[in-house]
Amino acid sequence: MDKTIHVGIIGGSANNQWASSTHIPALQRLRKFKITAIGTTRMESAEKSASLYGVPYAFADSNELSQHPDVDMVIVSVKVPGHCDAVIAALNAGKHVYCEWPLGLNTSQAIDMNHLASEKKVHTAVGLQARQSPEVSFVKDLVTEGYIGKVLSCHLKVFSTAKGGTTNEASKYLLNQSNGANLLTINAGHAIDALCYILGDFKELSATTANQIKQAKVQETGEMIEKTTADQILINGTLKSEATASIHVQGGITFRTGVSLEIYGTEGTILLSNDSTHAQFQWGDFKVEGMKIANQKNSSSLAELSIPDQYRWVPDTIPNGPIFNVAQALEKFGVDILEGTHYVPNFEDAVQLHVLLDLIQKAADTGERQVL
Repeated sequence: MDKTIHVGIIGGSANNQWASSTHIPALQRLRKFKITAIGTTRMESAEKSASLYGVPYAFADSNELSQHPDVDMVIVSVKVPGHCDAVIAALNAGKHVYCEWPLGLNTSQAIDMNHLASEKKVHTAVGLQARQSPEVSFVKDLVTEGYIGKVLSCHLKVFSTAKGGTTNEASKYLLNQSNGANLLTINAGHAIDALCYILGDFKELSATTANQIKQAKVQETGEMIEKTTADQILINGTLKSEATASIHVQGGITFRTGVSLEIYGTEGTILLSNDSTHAQFQWGDFKVEGMKIANQKNSSSLAELSIPDQYRWVPDTIPNGPIFNVAQALEKFGVDILEGTHYVPNFEDAVQLHVLLDLIQKAADTGERQVL
């Protein structure tokens, strides 16, 4: 392979709000990549999108896209129920794969995809891009370097206006438990992955979930649809470091939305936060604040900490917002492919998170504390 990675995007339609606002503009600005193929469910939309983005090949069949010789890497950016078939096709074609999170509709699918990727000896990445957030990476290093001493506890809050009593046509599938994309897997999943990336894995946990809002109104039509997903998720547990953790994730609220991760140590405190209404940890744009106990005599409040430039590795042409961390992840995945490294979370990491979320659900369903 030469130094340019040729990319095919399954779900690359201009009508796909996620791919068209993140993957496509990010890849167009990253020198390691060239988009060579667009795949959608209809040839008409595939050709239209390919023409719009100046991409040479269009496909209505994900297998054909993956088998094309001018595709080295495949991005799977479709709804979760379509992930497995698209990923399997790409892996069987011997292509490197970047798949959005959740990797599979369930843990069994994720395990199957990971096993096949190992057999094919290709590089994989899963869209847990919060790990590539400059703020998250900075906080991880602060903790590792002992900025707050020994970590005693943490509290994670994720409060979203979405996934409650109102939705839109494009997002209503997120309220159907059978689709695998919901408050637990998306909002909680991304945030818990970041928490564990910073502080280490859970040793044991308990959980409560509740679906308190049984119906949702579709904004465009006024239709009331059944909602089968949880809008309240509460978790408490102990990390392998012996630090305690408490987590509250809720959807469908309108006041004090956003995400925050408070980390308390023997020598200080760190707060990572934003006030996003969608409360998507992976979208970044955090403020990082800290305080050391030794300095408390001078101030009892947290002070904002500047993020060093070393935590940004994409061009200045990449704007802030959801695209930024996607671009950070893609850039590092390009390094992994070209140099054989492992910077970004891969399918094995995805399986680990799938298993953790299963245990959270089991804890909630049974009322029994789960030991990992």
